[in-house]
Amino acid sequence: MLDQNALDELFDVLARYVRMRDRAAHRTFRTPDGDVESAAFKCLFHLARQPMRARELAESLHAEPSSVSRYVAELVDLGFVRREADPADGRATLLVITDIGRERVAAMRAVRRHAMDRAMTDWTDDELRTLVRLLGRFVDAAEPLFAPSGDKPGSLEDLMKGRA
Repeated sequence: MLDQNALDELFDVLARYVRMRDRAAHRTFRTPDGDVESAAFKCLFHLARQPMRARELAESLHAEPSSVSRYVAELVDLGFVRREADPADGRATLLVITDIGRERVAAMRAVRRHAMDRAMTDWTDDELRTLVRLLGRFVDAAEPLFAPSGDKPGSLEDLMKGRA
């Protein structure tokens, strides 16, 4: 069994990070028209990789399709995303990032990189890569626990009910 105090410290550090990230997101995701939900901009980052259908976007975000639909509508209204007919199936619609959307993603990435570079000035590239590797390993192991119990056995909900 792992050191229980270290696990508690991990949760404390993660909670501090989430609060910090939420504060930063509130400032970063502001537009001239006001604030945009950070979840909407998460959609934008996924669409910057490739166009996709709304269902695929919801799956890649591990989000409810109805929520993603609301986020996409907001991004379309802002001109960051457009809807196009899917060339593979004309009945389906693809979500495609616009040039303005790509510019916004590039600007947000630049802000994030600059902030992290400043915060980690005394880190080496090897230390950064180690953090990325270990954090990725942690997320890969923890993510199934937070899936809805119907999705996978052994979820956090199952653990709390003594089923796993």
